[in-house]
Amino acid sequence: MRRVKQRNPGFAGRIRFHRTGADVINLDNVALIAFWLGDPLRQIYPECYAEAAQIAAAAARLGLRSLNAPDALSNTSKSSQALIWTRDRVPSARSLAVRSREEVRAAIQQVGLPCIVRLDEIHCQRNVFIVRNERDVSTTVAAMQFPAVVSQMIDVREQYRISDPDRTSLFSRYHHKARAFVFNGNVIASHLFFSSSLIVGMSNSTFALEDTRYRKLACKIGLRRRDLNDMIAADIAYFRTSVTHADVLVGAVAALGLDFAALDYSLLPGGQPMIWEANPFFHLPGGDKSVLSAARGAVARVDASFDWMADNLEAALDQACHETTAA
Repeated sequence: MRRVKQRNPGFAGRIRFHRTGADVINLDNVALIAFWLGDPLRQIYPECYAEAAQIAAAAARLGLRSLNAPDALSNTSKSSQALIWTRDRVPSARSLAVRSREEVRAAIQQVGLPCIVRLDEIHCQRNVFIVRNERDVSTTVAAMQFPAVVSQMIDVREQYRISDPDRTSLFSRYHHKARAFVFNGNVIASHLFFSSSLIVGMSNSTFALEDTRYRKLACKIGLRRRDLNDMIAADIAYFRTSVTHADVLVGAVAALGLDFAALDYSLLPGGQPMIWEANPFFHLPGGDKSVLSAARGAVARVDASFDWMADNLEAALDQACHETTAA
């Protein structure tokens, strides 16, 4: 909202917030509702879900459109996403929900080794286990929290190594994760991270590891600089180029019933996406707080992302106003 008020104060003035738990739900002079709520909503925040569902029902009676409706926001646990995507043939890893230690062993047997076991309802890298053998199975069963999910492990880096045995490409030397934003059928790239870890996130990305005083000094004298420069170039190129197979990403979000979300995925050697998760309540830090902010041009990139989201939201609002007037 700080960015919207700065760039488009007229649009900012059209936005009204209803905060969860407020006593009065007032839909007077409202044309469009966008739910910006933690997820999976019904599973983790049942009271918030009940209030949001009440608002969505009132909006439906008035013929108002809702973005990211409460029921759709309840489709985003790992197991629910996987079930829906498998049904709709969205490229993703097979996953099974587990609620007890006994179910973990049975699910691992169904999915097969190697596999990944993690919390089912959390969008973070907490309590993630890579299970490669029977010893890992025993360790994971003893330490796991629930509800959890057992997912097929798809080693995309290994697929690159088949066609690149000399490991000339970053994608055959490192694991990677791309992120894109989807909004009402439109797609924009966010970032491309690399890591030596199979599960790639910002905190364990090479960018984060290199964004320290010691590593910055090492880079100044040339240590490991080539790979880092190549990663920065690949990340910038990804952001500046139209997302390949954007239709697949749009379909993945639509299958969940969502209107907007951040999608994490990897690019297979042929360019097709392998989708890991959809996150409708994503965090996008200010560009000055991004890893290697200056080198990656993060301030301008984040501002451009905010502007893109605001433009899409304003377009949806204008369309809703037009439809309301026409009706």
